[in-house]
Amino acid sequence: MPRILLLTQYFPPEIGAAQTRLFELGQELSGLGWEVEVLTALPNYPTGRIFEGYDARNPVKEVMGQLSVVRVPLRPAQSGFVNRLMCYFSFVRSVVHWGPPLCAKPDVLFVESPPLFLGHAGIRLARQWAVPMVFNVSDLWPESAKYMGVVNNRLILAGAEALELSYYRRAALVTGTSNEIVESVRRRCSSTDAEVITNGVDVDRFGPQFADDEARSLLGATDHVTFTYAGVMGMAQGLDVVLEVAAAVRDLEHVQFVLVGEGAERESLQRRIEVGNLLNVRLLRALPKERIPALLAVSQVGFHVLKFSIPGSVPSKIYEAMASRLPILFAGGGEGARRVLDARAGLAVPYEDVRGLEQAVRKLASTPELRHELGRAGRCAAERLYNRKEIARRLHQLLVGVMSRAPRTRRLDTSTSGVQADRS
Repeated sequence: MPRILLLTQYFPPEIGAAQTRLFELGQELSGLGWEVEVLTALPNYPTGRIFEGYDARNPVKEVMGQLSVVRVPLRPAQSGFVNRLMCYFSFVRSVVHWGPPLCAKPDVLFVESPPLFLGHAGIRLARQWAVPMVFNVSDLWPESAKYMGVVNNRLILAGAEALELSYYRRAALVTGTSNEIVESVRRRCSSTDAEVITNGVDVDRFGPQFADDEARSLLGATDHVTFTYAGVMGMAQGLDVVLEVAAAVRDLEHVQFVLVGEGAERESLQRRIEVGNLLNVRLLRALPKERIPALLAVSQVGFHVLKFSIPGSVPSKIYEAMASRLPILFAGGGEGARRVLDARAGLAVPYEDVRGLEQAVRKLASTPELRHELGRAGRCAAERLYNRKEIARRLHQLLVGVMSRAPRTRRLDTSTSGVQADRS
């Protein structure tokens, strides 16, 4: 039975796109005959605090579904560029230190980026174990940092780009979650194979049939047309535009906007809602991922927002909305907007076009037939293009190909001494 190690800084019980994608892919790979182990950080995102029940100073091993999970310490951070860099570097050091003694030697190492710097730890482990490394890119960093204005220093950007390319060149395969990411990798690093492995959704977990009274109670007014956003509340999302649109449609008494999640911008959003007296906006705390299908099932429109048109950036929540038969209002551009439009699953309006977004809200709120048509098309796209099981099968085939090209090495057992008792 082949063994794979998923190396990622972000993993459940944290909530987020990468966390859900990697957990579900790991589960599917396990069903396809892989032994799957995960090397990740003690959970801390997005609050910047180690979750209750974990010792911030010590690694721990636990079992989640079919996956063995090794969690190692890091210096958590919620915001601030320098603080986040220190967080990333602390995790890299922890992985290099704890990975070899705590994890079994894999046949292939799968490294998730961002953070980009985790590529350094991946190279170290792959070399020590003499196994091939697959480098998965879900965000083109530092390009995204440049677009968002987080980093403007040309020397820093040039150094980060050189580092990025060095990781691509040392990988046996680069995978990307969008066409734009893979096209960028192929253009700049033709020496390494690059393939698209999109994000996706477990279509069996989503749909109108998952509506329940608890979710209806959470939304409050059940006779309203509810536009729902559920996810990270950060700078890249730019959820301020939702509040601008909500203010513009105050006259629509049957429309409400529900924002669910955590993140660096949450307190700012709360203040704006209170100051603006936006009674048509509800700001809710993050829900366990198990509750998201029910939340979407009782909503009428998925409101997805992307402030920066970052090359390759596709909000993963659009796939959950599609699987839920939920029409999408997409505020933004790029590949995310194109995927919504290509699937005929919703309306896409440039982020800065508040007037256009207002008109789209009015159109969707007043036309249940349109909502039904868009929702039905989205479900078809989820089943045909974004089904997690099919995506996992494609990844499985790519991983088998990587292993077949790699030199055969003898599997070595590693000690797991000094680790806390397994959690179940």
